[in-house]
Amino acid sequence: MKRKTLALMGIVMTAILVLSGMVVASPPNRGTDTANAPPEFVEDLPESKLTKIVFIRYAPGFQKERPCDGDGVCGPDEKWQFCSDCSKPGGEEEKPTACYDFLAGSKPRWNWVEDYYYSDSTLENPSDSAVSTWEGATSGDIFGNGVSESNPWGVYDNKNAISFGNYEDPNVIAVTAIWFRGKNIYEYDIMFDTDYFPSSHIDLPTVVLHEFGHAAGLGDLYDPVCVDNVMYGYLSEDEVKTTLRDGGTAGIQTLYGEA
Repeated sequence: MKRKTLALMGIVMTAILVLSGMVVASPPNRGTDTANAPPEFVEDLPESKLTKIVFIRYAPGFQKERPCDGDGVCGPDEKWQFCSDCSKPGGEEEKPTACYDFLAGSKPRWNWVEDYYYSDSTLENPSDSAVSTWEGATSGDIFGNGVSESNPWGVYDNKNAISFGNYEDPNVIAVTAIWFRGKNIYEYDIMFDTDYFPSSHIDLPTVVLHEFGHAAGLGDLYDPVCVDNVMYGYLSEDEVKTTLRDGGTAGIQTLYGEA
């Protein structure tokens, strides 16, 4: 696995540049900048200045209904793949589905490296494998190192928490919260529901790989032609997806460059 070497472990490393009167710095908690020309990073940015998005992974057999209002008009939130009152795009030949998507239109990503904190040893190996898989498709590091430390899910605290917990919806097997601003991701927390893990008919490494895809900046896929891709939004029991298909590879390389 590719890793940035930290010269002094446990010591805060902060590199500060002054550009046009703005302070640009690497995160105060750990890591080094990986961008050639890092965009603005505001140290100690309050949560109120960030956008928080939560990705919910539902249990096999439970598929959240797609937005179809049945009024006979294909609205902006309706898709022809799911709604009977919509039709395929007309005109020229339909373009093939790319099978990748992003957190937002600005394509937020990591522009520095931060560690992640797993609260249970069961999560160490699948997290490490997921990080290796995503980073192996790119030209640079995305994530830092895994550290054994328990931190709460869903709390903006400069700790990328990987944990087990009990989400309020019994149909949810995993949930990822991400905080971002513009093109920068500032933090992610991933939780795997104890109603299904660590012992179930759902493949934990597959779900971990999917959630780390969100942490890197990728969104869910719901077009049925993308069903073999790890970022597809639904999962069957005993289904295993621990390698990247063309969609996942293209998506992560769009954000971080080719290997």
